Amino acid sequence: MNYKLTISYDGTNYSGWQIQPNSKTIQEIIEKSLMKIFSDQNVKVIGSGRTDAGVHANGQVANVSIVNSRMNESQIKNAINSYLPNDIFINDCTLVSDEFHARFTAKKREYFYYISNNYHPKNRFYVWNCKWELDFNKLNKCSEILIGEHDFSSFSKASSDTKNKICKLYESYWIMDDSKLIYKVKANRFLQHMVRLLVGSMVEVSRGRISIKEFGRLLKNKKSKFTAVRAPANGLFLNEIFYE
Repeated sequence: MNYKLTISYDGTNYSGWQIQPNSKTIQEIIEKSLMKIFSDQNVKVIGSGRTDAGVHANGQVANVSIVNSRMNESQIKNAINSYLPNDIFINDCTLVSDEFHARFTAKKREYFYYISNNYHPKNRFYVWNCKWELDFNKLNKCSEILIGEHDFSSFSKASSDTKNKICKLYESYWIMDDSKLIYKVKANRFLQHMVRLLVGSMVEVSRGRISIKEFGRLLKNKKSKFTAVRAPANGLFLNEIFYE
C-alpha cells in the first residue's frame, strides 16, 4: 500500500532532506520512526526533492510503501509523529495509488524566501536578516524577467551533476508583509541552490551592485563580470508540491 505523507520541518539542525553518510537528515529521521512502527519491513521514504542544510518546509511530500498495515491513515500519521522530534511533523497521511511517486508525478513546486531588515533573535533561523535597504521595485523587475522557460545554468550549483538546466517558472514575485520581504516562486522543477542564487542576485541588483541588465545577462548565460550570489539557507521554505 502506497501512502502520501505531507511533512513540515525546521531544517536548522539538519544536513538537509536526503540521507547522507555521517549526517543527520530529515529523511533518515522519518525512516527510523517508520521502522519502529513497522519493524518487520524495510521502509523507504521517497521525497519530492531534496532541501539543503538549514532549509525548512511547510509542505514537503514523500511517499512510502507499507505492506499489510492494520492502521488507517490517521493512525499511521499519529504513530509516526509520536516518534519524531518536535522539529519534524507529519501534517497529513493519505492512501494513494501505487502509481503515485512523490518526485516523478509532481507537476509544480513552490518556494518562499523571507528577508527582514529588523533583526530579532527568535527569527534568526527563519529569515535572512539583511542590513541593507532594499529597493522593492528593482526586486520585482528582476523577478518578472524570470517567468517562463529558461536555462538556469548561471543560477545552479556549479558542481551539480544535473545536465538539464532548463526550468519553467509559472510565478515569480515579491510581496511586503509587515517588516518582511517575501519572494514567492513556483516552477515545474528547481536546480540545486537555484532559489537561493536567484534571491541573492536579486538583492545585489536591489543594492545597486548589479544592474538589471547584467542580471538579465546572467539569466541568458552570457559573459558577465558578475556571478550569481547565493542567499543564506535559513530564509528558504519549501512551501507546497502540486500534483495537478
